[in-house]
Amino acid sequence: MASLALIASLVVLATIFVGPLTYILARLKFPSAIIYIMSIFCLVNGIWFIMIGLPVWYLGLIPIYFGYISIVKANENEKQKML
Repeated sequence: MASLALIASLVVLATIFVGPLTYILARLKFPSAIIYIMSIFCLVNGIWFIMIGLPVWYLGLIPIYFGYISIVKANENEKQKML
């Protein structure tokens, strides 16, 4: 049972921290392709977490929000490169 609790905690922590990690990479001006792929993963991961049906569904909003602002930041970085 302890290993099940450990796996469950790793899933929850990965769901929560993938969004901020993506945003940090976007702020560090990583290539846009990497940011887009990770942002899509954030969005899918957040939607999946919301659909679980547990009373903590709102934790799925964290990666969705960070995925969105990471895409916006990647677009801003691309516009700055064009100038």
